[in-house]
Amino acid sequence: MKIYDFIIVGSGASGVTAAYPLSEKGHSVAIVDVGIPAPDIVNTIPSKDFLSLRQQDKHQHRYFLGDEFEGIPLDTSGVGTKLTPPRLYVLQTPSNIKQAVSSTFRAHESYAAGGAASSWGAGALPLLPSDYGSMPISHDDLETHYSTVMDRIGVSGADDDLSEIYGYDDALLPPLDIDRNAEVIYECYKNRADSFKSGGFFMGRTRLAVCSVAHQGRGPHKYYDMDYWADIENSVFRPIYILDKLKKFPNFEYVSNQHVLSFTEKHDGMVEIICKDIESKKTSRFYAKTLILCAGALGTARIVLRSLAKYNAPIPILSNPYSYIPTINLRMFGQIPKDKRCSLSQLAGIYKPDESGSAYSHFNVFSYRSLLTFKLLNEIPFPCKEGIKILPLLIPIISIVTVFHSDHPTANKYCILRQQPDCEEGEFEIHYELSPEEIKAINDNERGVVKHFRRLGCIACKRISRNAGGSIHYCGTIPMTSENRELTCTQDGLLRGTKSVYIADGSCISPMPATVPTLTFMANANRISEYLAQKMT
Repeated sequence: MKIYDFIIVGSGASGVTAAYPLSEKGHSVAIVDVGIPAPDIVNTIPSKDFLSLRQQDKHQHRYFLGDEFEGIPLDTSGVGTKLTPPRLYVLQTPSNIKQAVSSTFRAHESYAAGGAASSWGAGALPLLPSDYGSMPISHDDLETHYSTVMDRIGVSGADDDLSEIYGYDDALLPPLDIDRNAEVIYECYKNRADSFKSGGFFMGRTRLAVCSVAHQGRGPHKYYDMDYWADIENSVFRPIYILDKLKKFPNFEYVSNQHVLSFTEKHDGMVEIICKDIESKKTSRFYAKTLILCAGALGTARIVLRSLAKYNAPIPILSNPYSYIPTINLRMFGQIPKDKRCSLSQLAGIYKPDESGSAYSHFNVFSYRSLLTFKLLNEIPFPCKEGIKILPLLIPIISIVTVFHSDHPTANKYCILRQQPDCEEGEFEIHYELSPEEIKAINDNERGVVKHFRRLGCIACKRISRNAGGSIHYCGTIPMTSENRELTCTQDGLLRGTKSVYIADGSCISPMPATVPTLTFMANANRISEYLAQKMT
């Protein structure tokens, strides 16, 4: 019977980050994971720019529309637009894994090798002071880990007005070039920056987990406008790149096709991990001195509740409410668009009408092209027939503004695991309901964002709010707390009621920031992992 020093459940951004310091220091480490691999088509997309492929590649339908036309989204939850055929595997659920049930929340989980960040938008920002809430950690606890992770994955950004809000880190790579659409918006902002900032509106270059220059064997970014389709030069960070590095350590092992159900702590201090083999459906067991759960906020919650037999016990769930706002950039009339461009966020910022900043919202600005014109047809205020003619003319002047909001625990946002005699997994239920006060705050902030973009020359066509859960940013199910309460963890990630089980993913982060939380999840995972590596020495 093999006993690892550490077993980590999950190969997403948090899981591979937690594994790296431990493997680097020579501990025996295994990641146990379902690990659905990327389809072959990801590696067969030609390394060319978007327009060249559209004009020349006879096989483009395979990745742009999909062999079964799966690239035509019928999903209304908000993830369909960016989830292209080569990325659909990221949210695929094996048939023998029971999905969460809810009438108020659309849960999206990843069982892919590399997790959900295999298809993310690469936003990489730290927490603001107001984001820590009552967590028993502060920016001082995460600062060095932010820098470590940023250097490891490559984060590009600039020292601009966002530095007044988020600070500046020397680990930042040079910012990516922005296209003409974003240049026009940004020039207008900078000309009246003081006026915008006095209204709580700050804008700058998006900080992205993208290698703008050659870094750590990846990049530089090629500006092919294919970031949602292909991994050209591996410039956009994917957790699979760290997993590939981990596989080169002789003391590391990646165990896939395993759905972790629960754990048991033995009297000798060892942890037994009980899994179901995805292919054979047989029960398998693995053993470690320490278990680190990084299965995502929902996956980790299930494992904890099953292991501790906490059925019918409600636990919190947090998720970014978000909307997107198609706008017409009037200042682009007469401008010549740039062909070379990045598909990811061009500009970013925050809107904080309250001086305390506690009620801020985060926004990103995208230019639209490579995600294909037809996906916007239902979002413009024209009949379909006329829209088909008008939309191609509008594409160069369209800016998509996405607005994300923070989230806090309330009695109307919870998960429950129900025991079922005929199913060892149980049924995982989610209930999520925003209060009238929360809805009002969200609407007020979005109206404020629209107002400021109008001043920038961008006229909103409509505001499109997405279903709860559509952001795929979840956290806070097993939160870090100072108080000694069950179904929580300590400052160091130790699950209360256990001796050797730690949580190092978004499950322990609460409240949910308005920014994309992935960089924070990774920094916290690195913090807990380095603590455990030192403790084990």
